[in-house]
Amino acid sequence: MPGDFSSSSYLLAGATLTDSELKISNLFPSAQGDSRIVEILNDMGADIRWDERRGIVEVKGIKEAGLRGIKVNMRENPDLVPTIAVVGAVAEGTTEITGVAHLRYKETDRLRFLTEELRKMGVRIEEQEDGLLIEGRELKAAKVFSHDDHRLAMALSIAALSASGETVIEGAECAGVSYPAFFEDISNLGADIDITLNRKVYQSERII
Repeated sequence: MPGDFSSSSYLLAGATLTDSELKISNLFPSAQGDSRIVEILNDMGADIRWDERRGIVEVKGIKEAGLRGIKVNMRENPDLVPTIAVVGAVAEGTTEITGVAHLRYKETDRLRFLTEELRKMGVRIEEQEDGLLIEGRELKAAKVFSHDDHRLAMALSIAALSASGETVIEGAECAGVSYPAFFEDISNLGADIDITLNRKVYQSERII
């Protein structure tokens, strides 16, 4: 059974935004719409390659240098929006995400809460009727909240890897809803994490 592209998207984005090299196996072509993460990251300037025959996606991190904002309709890939919003937050220029009004009716109103939490990290982001408009800039450390939404928790974790200083994510344990080993995996990859009762603190700017 092919690996899950939605879960893998956080690791791929984390490697893209840090001085890291990452290879994920068992990512074969399938009916998963979220395999589009490879195409979108490539369009944004990431150094990412997918060997479909071998089922391997490889990323060589370039940090913010070379990343560019894009306009992308994500109607068929709404679960990738938090990940792409974070990449757009540090990419040069403007990233416009459209076609995702239905994100307001997921576990949370993801358009509203992504806007609220990324603003705390210094992001210039505007909530649109059916998407997000994001101006890339350097992220700053902050105290943010997952709103008990597993995808927000993981996306904010990736944002924290790109921010200098210590970021606290309240309620991050909800990531276990869809990716129980998420924090263990990024810790094993080199992220500096302090796990307390109901939060995760990120200080590292690198995963390996």
